[in-house]
Amino acid sequence: PDKPTYVSIKPDLAIAIGENFVKRVDLVRSLDAMPDVKKDQFIFIRADRGVPYGELMDVLEILRNGGYKMLKLTALEGVPGSTTPPAATDNSKP
Repeated sequence: PDKPTYVSIKPDLAIAIGENFVKRVDLVRSLDAMPDVKKDQFIFIRADRGVPYGELMDVLEILRNGGYKMLKLTALEGVPGSTTPPAATDNSKP
């Protein structure tokens, strides 16, 4: 299978494709220039928790306008302050 393509929005609103930073105006052009990225494959969008909603929507719109329609929002793994819900327990006594 193909390696997934991640577009990240950092806390300072910088944009990265994988680990490579790109200017917002160059986002679509940079994706178009990548031989392993196709418009009919999913692009995974990651954003820092502190990124304003409007900024995330702007990036999604840039990608859609550039022909990238298969977009998925993904959560960052190991987000600080996140907790895993405790396992359900049966507190009833026999």
